[in-house]
Amino acid sequence: MLIPLTVLTSLIFSVIYPLCFWISRRDPLKNNFHKFHIALPNVVGGVTVVSLLFMDIPLATKLVVLLWKAAFIAASRISWKKQYPDALWMSIPSVLGIYAFYRVMADLTGGGGPVPLIAWILGGCIFCAALFAMNLGHWYLNVHGLPLAHLKRAVDVLGFSLAARLLWDVWFLATGKIFYGGEWFPLVKFFAKLDGFFLLIALSFGLFFPLASLYFAHGTLKLKNTQATTGILYVILCAVLIGDLTYKYYFIKFGIYL
Repeated sequence: MLIPLTVLTSLIFSVIYPLCFWISRRDPLKNNFHKFHIALPNVVGGVTVVSLLFMDIPLATKLVVLLWKAAFIAASRISWKKQYPDALWMSIPSVLGIYAFYRVMADLTGGGGPVPLIAWILGGCIFCAALFAMNLGHWYLNVHGLPLAHLKRAVDVLGFSLAARLLWDVWFLATGKIFYGGEWFPLVKFFAKLDGFFLLIALSFGLFFPLASLYFAHGTLKLKNTQATTGILYVILCAVLIGDLTYKYYFIKFGIYL
């Protein structure tokens, strides 16, 4: 359980995080801001790929993962010496990465199809947006005079991702069913079971708390207090991580695609 959870979470993060460069594409940040954000998913992705090579998955899947990592490294090398990478160029490996992730997800969990893939992508987008916004807020503390538009846009992207998950969760809770205890019954009734009670942790930390906290983040941004906003984003990131891991546990254990 722990190994597939860690590998899949690391892989989806490495695949989606480069897409965060779209947040500042119109007015790129300078002073080597992008180098950390290129290196981080590359390092995490590299460790994940090495781990996958030693796992019991088909050789074809391993080759697809290696192809994604090679494309990601190539795009990263081209972008490394630029003042800011081309978001479109950095997105090309992510397209291949999503396909590679889909294959790994199917091989490790036995569950394929568009529904679980969408759930994983939503979770990855929320975590990546929260981490990028937090790192961007920290950048404001080191480089003075940056326009607030960058941080505001990052917070808006995080809010949009959380709103998308809210709609997804409402739809899935209203229509989903689960096979538990030898019978099928609506997912909403699963909360009354002991195993389902802890699903509230995922919803609380991964959805409701971050949404509520973003209200205060917007308030501090209006006051131009980037330090307070960064502190709130730190807390949101911790909550999102707890919630996301809980979501993924229920996905692998019970096939609940929230």
